Amino acid sequence: MNVYLVGGAVRDELIGREIKEKDWVVVGSTEEDLLAKKFKKINSQFPVFLHPETKEEYALARKEKKVSPGHQGFKFIFDPSVTIEEDLKRRDFTMNAIAKKDNGELIDPYAGVADINNKLIKHVSEFFTEDPLRVFRCARFAATLKSFGFKVSDETISLMQTKFSKDEFLSLSAERVWIETQKAMISEHPEEYFSVLNKADCLHYFFNLRDINEVIDLIKHVKKKYVGDVERWAAVNSLSIDQKKTNELLKIPKKFSKLSDKIQECIRLFTQKNSDLEILDSLHKMSFFRESSSARKAMELCGDLLKLRGSSLSLEPSLMLNIADKLEESKIEINHSLKDMKDEDKKSKLSELRLNIIRKTRTNL
Repeated sequence: MNVYLVGGAVRDELIGREIKEKDWVVVGSTEEDLLAKKFKKINSQFPVFLHPETKEEYALARKEKKVSPGHQGFKFIFDPSVTIEEDLKRRDFTMNAIAKKDNGELIDPYAGVADINNKLIKHVSEFFTEDPLRVFRCARFAATLKSFGFKVSDETISLMQTKFSKDEFLSLSAERVWIETQKAMISEHPEEYFSVLNKADCLHYFFNLRDINEVIDLIKHVKKKYVGDVERWAAVNSLSIDQKKTNELLKIPKKFSKLSDKIQECIRLFTQKNSDLEILDSLHKMSFFRESSSARKAMELCGDLLKLRGSSLSLEPSLMLNIADKLEESKIEINHSLKDMKDEDKKSKLSELRLNIIRKTRTNL
């Protein structure tokens, strides 16, 4: 039985990045052998195990064969005769297809070390085209490794442009695409993710963005101030032709879609003329009185987005934030005013008090 360190750990060590986790491949062994050594199986579909002491993942070497469309359409072959070279060949990029022995010797059958030295993200073999999810992984690596000087090789860009069909892309799980997108959002260069997908001519399958150049410019500005994936995604999605449709298509988690929805309400609020009552209605739509911090975040981010676009404003974001401050400061006073009122009268009185605060704040400023 031979054990090799593989994948991201080897790649990141060679690049000079922090190693976050270690994955191992076992060659010349069986599931029964590992169970006998007290390894714990953690996946019912694949022979992947946790080491009894380190809790790191160990997988049996495998080969794969494409049997149906999509990134799940593979038949896997687990056999003690599978070599480390065969296992590495099924991997996506040469930088991820390097194995390391206990003595430090590298197994590098696909020139991954050379590509790392040349700062290239390059596919291993023609098998790359059997899994359309790899296009999104490629874009994500482009985003996360750009700060180290990496770029996607011309050969891989060409392959992505010509060898994937519409049906293959549409067979992808939206959740898996979103996982890659979310990882790119928290990288130093999320704009590179969308740039690579655009070059690969597959951006439109999951993102209905108006103008890719506008998206890239927007991200470059927004990422300096907003480091969270929720805020960055809301900024990107503000440039979608249909924001709600994009969120539904990608099955985006609620915390992301909620901020996107609030951004859209803020855009309407800031760019159209509004009465005091309409402002109060917008605050309710943004759940300001239940989630004030999230609504304020939407106002601030929306203000920055509209400023970057050079949009004409009917209501200044700074004024709206001032109104929010005054409403927050008046909570105790408002509650005191409502204390002795009948329940059926409280709602109209509450609206009246809030409208007075909005009116007074707008008049004073």
